[in-house]
Amino acid sequence: MMMVENGNDSTRTSIHWPSVFQLGLSLIGISLLWSMALLLVGLGLLGRTSLEITVDRGLTFLLMGAAAGLIGLMLFPSAGYAFLRLSGRETTQSARLPRWLRPTWLIFAFPLVLGAGAWAARQESLDWILLPPLHILALGIPILWIAYLAGRDLPVGSPQRLWGLLASGSALAPFLILLVETFAMLGGVILWSAWASNEPDIVNELSTLAQMLENSSNSPELLLHALTPYLREPLVIYSIFTFGAVLVPLIEEALKPLGVWLLAGSGLSPAEGFTAGVLSGAAYSLAESLLLASNGGTEWASLVFARLGTGVVHSLTSGLTGWALVHAWREGTYLRLGLAYLGAVLIHGLWNALTLLMVFAIFNQGTAWPYQADRWAPYGLVGIAMIGMAALLWINANLRRQIVAKQDVV
Repeated sequence: MMMVENGNDSTRTSIHWPSVFQLGLSLIGISLLWSMALLLVGLGLLGRTSLEITVDRGLTFLLMGAAAGLIGLMLFPSAGYAFLRLSGRETTQSARLPRWLRPTWLIFAFPLVLGAGAWAARQESLDWILLPPLHILALGIPILWIAYLAGRDLPVGSPQRLWGLLASGSALAPFLILLVETFAMLGGVILWSAWASNEPDIVNELSTLAQMLENSSNSPELLLHALTPYLREPLVIYSIFTFGAVLVPLIEEALKPLGVWLLAGSGLSPAEGFTAGVLSGAAYSLAESLLLASNGGTEWASLVFARLGTGVVHSLTSGLTGWALVHAWREGTYLRLGLAYLGAVLIHGLWNALTLLMVFAIFNQGTAWPYQADRWAPYGLVGIAMIGMAALLWINANLRRQIVAKQDVV
């Protein structure tokens, strides 16, 4: 899934190793993702007939299977263009969307798709057939629209680069981020466990909680009842906030624009760095949203609608980092990159903090601020999404003016 450019250098070696890695990683990703998709779809279909798996959980497996299948499908062009490059049949044309797929028109289909999905989610006999494709469309159309407007009329590069960016953003970066976040979480748990082991009261409390969770694992209502007292504890709240609103943004904003990092040394322009970052962030947002909004039932439409803003946030933050990375490589100074990274972390951290405030408000009804955040935090999220979209359009217009100005000088 490494991104490469189709150069015309007559001195290039017979084996283009970046394309070898892109082809190999793409094929590995396809194998793993489609194997996962088959397993999840199998579990989902089993949920239609087995008493061991609830119908809702079976639908969740089907939606997750559809997500894994789509991401695996997105890796095929990356593998194909890398293979063409290795076989000496690469294309040098710039990547462009066909007219019928222009998202400026597709976005008008989003309300219809969302409405159809909300209806299908309530049909127990048809939801397992209709909802998976509608799930993909409902989340894919807005993200495609955001990425298209952010990169409109800006240089994208070759098709191999385009699909390599989408592959790394949707598969490789999420895998690495999940790995790093898991290790960070495990490290925190180990440190906390080492401290708690010297506190007998805490050990007894954890033993009681573990038994309650085991007894309520098959009932979401009982599970929620068991966890609610702990989700009101300040230490638990502060720990989750530290991880979700600080550590997660620090990790994701460093690894999310992985596609741009892999293009180091390719001679990118700042505009190309921005579009590469936007594509990486949009692909990551698509993969994340497909998985996190995979609950079926009546809450499906609200979950999908709530994910709209994350496409803006991920595209903006990765676009800024990509633009700053190219400036750092070209100028040899890293102050702008540090400021861009810090800005991306702050935007992402604020988004996550407001989301967590809304979640904790559910478990702390009737208490004082800040647990009444369910009343005002949604306005903050909408505000961030609107300002972020305006920022993407402004950056796009500014970069296009710079390109035109350089062409006039030449």
